[in-house]
Amino acid sequence: MRLHFDRADSCLAEADVLFQGQWYAATVARSYYAMFHAPTTALLHHDVRRRPPKGLISALGSFLAKPGPVEARLHKSFAEAFDLRHHSDYQPLVDLTEKQANEVLARATEFVAVCKNLVS
Repeated sequence: MRLHFDRADSCLAEADVLFQGQWYAATVARSYYAMFHAPTTALLHHDVRRRPPKGLISALGSFLAKPGPVEARLHKSFAEAFDLRHHSDYQPLVDLTEKQANEVLARATEFVAVCKNLVS
């Protein structure tokens, strides 16, 4: 399980480098992947297994956000990061701003820390 947290940490470090280089779409993508790996570990800790991104987002809401260990706003941030990453990766005219990338990176950093606290 620790491997998902290690991967989340790597994604956050990569996102920070990309943000400094003003690669905002890539920053959002790496931030999203940090947010993907962290709840995977937290859910596995609760014996919940989900694979596809939408399944993971749904499981996070059902098993961790609704009962309360994860704030609903962080669950929403994960879903929003998924949508932003999806649109910026597949739509040629999406231009993410510095502000958007910075917000997603900040929320991803908080999100990963919350997920780590769930299993400690």
